[in-house]
Amino acid sequence: MAGSRISLKVVLGGALALAMLIVLAPAPPPLVHDRKREPVYFWHMWSGEWLPVVENICKRFNASQSRYEVIPLQIPAEGSETKFLLSAAGGTSPDLVSQWNPILGMWSERGLIQPIDALMTPEERARFKQEAYPVIQKHATYQGHIMALIAGVDVYACYYRLDHLKEIGRDENHLPQTMEELADVAKQLDRHDEQGRLRRVGFLPRYFEQLTPTFGGSFNGPDGPVVATKEQRRALGFIVDSFKRLGFDRVTRFNSTLAADAGVNAPLIAGNYSVMLDGQWRVKQTAQFAPDLRYCVAPLPPPKGGRPLASFTNANYMVIPRASHNPQGALAFVKFWTGMDDPETGAKNVVDMGWLPYCDRVAKSSAYQAYLRKFPTFAPFVQLIRSPNLEIPPSGPLQSFITNEIQKANDVATRGSQTADQALDTLATHLQDEIARQRRLGRGK
Repeated sequence: MAGSRISLKVVLGGALALAMLIVLAPAPPPLVHDRKREPVYFWHMWSGEWLPVVENICKRFNASQSRYEVIPLQIPAEGSETKFLLSAAGGTSPDLVSQWNPILGMWSERGLIQPIDALMTPEERARFKQEAYPVIQKHATYQGHIMALIAGVDVYACYYRLDHLKEIGRDENHLPQTMEELADVAKQLDRHDEQGRLRRVGFLPRYFEQLTPTFGGSFNGPDGPVVATKEQRRALGFIVDSFKRLGFDRVTRFNSTLAADAGVNAPLIAGNYSVMLDGQWRVKQTAQFAPDLRYCVAPLPPPKGGRPLASFTNANYMVIPRASHNPQGALAFVKFWTGMDDPETGAKNVVDMGWLPYCDRVAKSSAYQAYLRKFPTFAPFVQLIRSPNLEIPPSGPLQSFITNEIQKANDVATRGSQTADQALDTLATHLQDEIARQRRLGRGK
């Protein structure tokens, strides 16, 4: 019987391993639809309502010329990085990959993607450096090379429920001008029931990386990523103070009662929060599910000594694998998507995704201006995208490790398990330990 149990374990283990290979292995590319054209295999992560939007952009590109055919393939976001690494190891990389996780430094260091500036003409390189917004260039560039083109950037601003502001005698013309004033307004907007349980939160920022830029800080320095800086400490300290004011346990119970953040249950629409620090995608969502909701949007007000028009940002990277069989076709498609060659076409693609433009040429196009007239609350985000005070995630080969450690520090501090200083000291220690480990493995300087 013992021998039978061992055999069963072996069989089950083999089956599990095979199942994992099936799950993690890169999906086979779809068949080429037009053998007369050069295929451009494009892996992306958009699903649900965004899938047909992306597919329509691909169709428009294919119809706009006769040399290339973009063949999109949706890859589930979870495990997408692993799928690409496996495809690169197996020599079956697609021609173009879209990725919204911070991967540029890691993939560049490993030689998995190729410099896009080497594929550009001198005129294209010069135009990009001249017209792309500063934050777009920050996201796209690694160690002096344009390693990605940016399909879109997420920036964060404050959404104010005007009906809630009216309760305390304010309106869109009397918004807080400093973060300290915003904290005072938040207290006036909080609502509790007779048992002291939270029923509405005035303002509760959750992620200190989103506040760090307005406190004057960054996660990148001249020699690489930086953590536990005084600006980061002030940002996390502000968040922890906000949680303390409301009560860590009360916030946990309040969040547990909220419905999933989707459709009419989105926090802004449901009225769970009076003021929210959130991204530009909420504008189209709110228009779709609550078209009559009265709200306004404004940049996060800076604290004393902080920076105005500041925000943390995330990017949708478009990268070309080193093993791409059609890098020029991939580049042609990304230029079409972003509007590098034709701002009107690019504006159509960008507004379909509800995104921000990469330069003023696209922003000033008739298609994008029509979008702003339709969604006037989007205008503050366009104001923000031009600002030099926008910051990007930690860069470099350890960016994934640091990003995870930032999240851990944020979690323990907002649960009250550690103070802001303790959480960031732990983050700094873990980073130094990881750097030392990488050096022992011969992977760092």
